[in-house]
Formats: sequence, structure tokens, C-alpha cells
Amino acid sequence: MINHSDTSQTVYDIKNPLFWDKASFDQEVERVFDVCIGCRLCFNLCPSFPSLFDAVDAVGDAKREAAERDGRVGSQAKRLDYLDLPEGEHASEASIEVEFRGEISDLSEAQVWEVVDLCYQCKLCDPVCPYTPDKDHEFKLDFPKLMTRAQAIRTQKRGVKTNDKFLANTDFTGKLGSVFGPILNATNKIPLARWMMEKTVGISRKRILPKFQINTFEKWFKKHESPVTAPVDKVVIFGTCFTNAHDVEVGKAAVAILEHNNVECIYPPQQCCGAPYLSPGDFKGFEKQAQPNVEALSKWVDKGYKIVVTGPPTCSMTLKKDYPDYLGLNEKVQKISENTFDISEYLVYLHKKELLKTDFKHEIGTVNYHVSCHVKAQKMGFKGRDLLRLIPNTKVNLIHRCSGMDGGWGMKAEFFDASMKVAERCVNDLGEKECDIVCSDCSMASQQLKQASDGKIAPSHPVIEICKAYGLGNN
Repeated sequence: MINHSDTSQTVYDIKNPLFWDKASFDQEVERVFDVCIGCRLCFNLCPSFPSLFDAVDAVGDAKREAAERDGRVGSQAKRLDYLDLPEGEHASEASIEVEFRGEISDLSEAQVWEVVDLCYQCKLCDPVCPYTPDKDHEFKLDFPKLMTRAQAIRTQKRGVKTNDKFLANTDFTGKLGSVFGPILNATNKIPLARWMMEKTVGISRKRILPKFQINTFEKWFKKHESPVTAPVDKVVIFGTCFTNAHDVEVGKAAVAILEHNNVECIYPPQQCCGAPYLSPGDFKGFEKQAQPNVEALSKWVDKGYKIVVTGPPTCSMTLKKDYPDYLGLNEKVQKISENTFDISEYLVYLHKKELLKTDFKHEIGTVNYHVSCHVKAQKMGFKGRDLLRLIPNTKVNLIHRCSGMDGGWGMKAEFFDASMKVAERCVNDLGEKECDIVCSDCSMASQQLKQASDGKIAPSHPVIEICKAYGLGNN
């Protein structure tokens, strides 16, 4: 009998030797998985949980089939007359069936690792799970961190895979794109080139890749002249590698809105937040990538600047949550964590302080707002929705469904089909309600939904729509 309250192996401090101990990890996996199969609230959140539940149920079914073949038990039939059975007889029948319950210990190592690999760190299970530490439950379940621990232990043994190395090196690919953007964009449409890319670095040839921009957000900002002379607040723009190389318009719109509201913006040297290194549990790579940001950003916080992230919510979540978890909660990291805002979150913050102008010139109508998983994971509320609602006569429909992208996971050849299957459900939900526009705080999710819908749904970022509503030009 597994003791669900035994959290002696619940170790997520990467400096603790027990974190890396395979026997400790195996014991914790058994405990957590056993809790999950008894609960199953997460059955429809991602491919990982159905994989676990189906595997355990299949074991149970196989046990019963074997017992039927041996003549130890008759074929199972649906009972409709339990209320008419003599007292205790229904319990007797149920006790026989317990023998055929699948157990975690019955799973093969391959089945366990399938559950691990199908977890793409959407973190939707965290707010749903009743057993998490932030709900003060004695089980202290943190499924996403357990999956990261699993990846880290495996990576320590076999090394970082080629596709993970490629996907983590976003700054390098962004620099290449800033020089050879048109060539790379054209090459990415050639079937033979994509086939070779799949075979060499593991990126699915079926994945439509985001376009590189020669005029990156960093280049644009260096030439940009700010009109702000009497700032009401001052912020560091953390543009993110995706905004810088691919989604420049989001960065430009964010700056236009901030400066329209008399907020001073600066764009100091920075690099990718490091999130792609966490997918394979490459903590050394993560620290090497993140530490320069810590040193640079903490100095600006000391000068009274807040950090505003203009890219996918994954990046703001990384600065807020993953830096303290995996770099250690020192003074510099804590400053960054406490002073980082997603762009929509920051604009709502200004509104609450009565510093956000509401001089909107245009309406946008009805919005189907896709709730990004990593917005939910930050537990800050739906700030993109709140922001859009400030525009007069705006109706916002919340669409609670994961896009199934998670950056690198959805790029990989082995997970592309599973990724698109998740996205199809999101596309269906978005299509059920009529709207004028679709919005998402996550640029990666927008790319995914556009491909999954064959271009019929192309979500824009809330700040793009706010910029239009203000009547601002962001070039």
C-alpha cells in the first residue's frame, strides 16, 4: 500500500543530491501517479494523463481477461440490480473486482516514460489539482516539477538531445534570421529542406515555422525616439527572443501603448529567458542562459524600473517562477521575480492606479479570448481579457483550452501529431462562438491555432488590438 502522505522523496531542489537519485525519483513517481489514478480530474487536460490512465486501466483489463481464461471468474456483466441484492452481496462482488485493478507497479518503464514525454509543461494540472502545496495539502503534489525532474535525471545520463539543443539556441537562430531572414523563410517552405531538417535536428517537416524578421525588435528600438518627457512610471522592456526575431509588431505595439500613457521604456542588452533549457531539464544550460539576464535586469530594478515582458507568457512565468526555483532565491533573483509583469498585467496595473488613458477612438466588437496556459499558471487572473474590456462596447468570450504547442514540444517530429490533436479541440471551441476577432496572449499559441485551423483563425495579441483602439501607429 503506497503512503500518499510520505513526501520524503518530494525533492525539487536541484542542489539536493536526492533530486538526482533514481531510486528516490522512482518512489516519488509511484506515489504521485497512484494519487493521480485515484483522482483523474486532469483526464482531459493534456496527452500525459490519458496515457497514464489508459495504461493502468489496460493492465487491469488484462488481469481480468487472464482470470476469465483461467476460469477463476466469469465474464463481467453490467449490473442493474444492485439495489435488489441482499445486504453485503454487492460489496462482495466489488471486492472481487479489486483484484483486477491496474497498479502503478504494473507499468513498464517505457509506459512511465511515455507519460513523462507527453507532458509539455502547460501546467494546467496545477490549478486543477486539489493536492498541491499552495493548497496546503499534505500530499504536496507538483506534477510539472516531477516531470522536469524526470527529464533532468534522464538528460544527466544520456546528454541533451540534438533537437533540444537546437530549440534552446533561440538567440543564435534569431541572429541568423536577422541577417538571412528572407533566405531562411524561403528555405523553410521547401519540402526537401524540411525533410533534411527533420532528419538532422528533429523539427517536424509538417510544422509551419514562424517567419524571421530582418528588422528585429532590438534594431527597431535602437532607432526609436521616445516622446515621453514626464514619465508616470519607468519600465525595462524584456522583449523575449520570439518577439525580437518573429513577432516584432507586438513589441512595437507595447511600446506605443506604454509611451502613449507616459511610461518611460528602455531596452537594455538581454537574451532568451532560458525556458527552452528547462524542457529537457538542462539546468546548467538554463543557468548559463539566465544569469546574464539576472545581472542586467536586477540593476535596473535597483534604479526603480519594473520589468515588462512583451512576448509569450512562458517568458514572464520563467522570470517570476523558474528563476527562483532553479537559480536559487537570492536577492537579485527575488527582485526580478517580484518586479516582473506580463505586458497585459502591467497595463491593468496602471489602470488600477488610474494612470492608464481610456481615450479609445475605435471599437473592436466581440472577442474570443484564448486563455493561455501560462497565464493561468501565473495565477494572476485574465489580464488580457480585463484589458480588452476597457475598450467601449467590447464583449469578451473566454476560451479555456490549451493550444498544445508549448514551443519546442510542438515543434518536434515525434510530438507534432499529438500537438495538433490538442490544437483541434481548441480550434473547435474557438469556432463555437461568433466573434469579430480572436486574441491570445501567447504568440506561439497563435501560430499553432493558425496552422490547426488552416489559416481560418489567426489570433492577435491583446496589445495589438489596444493599439488599434487607441488609434496609434506603432511603426
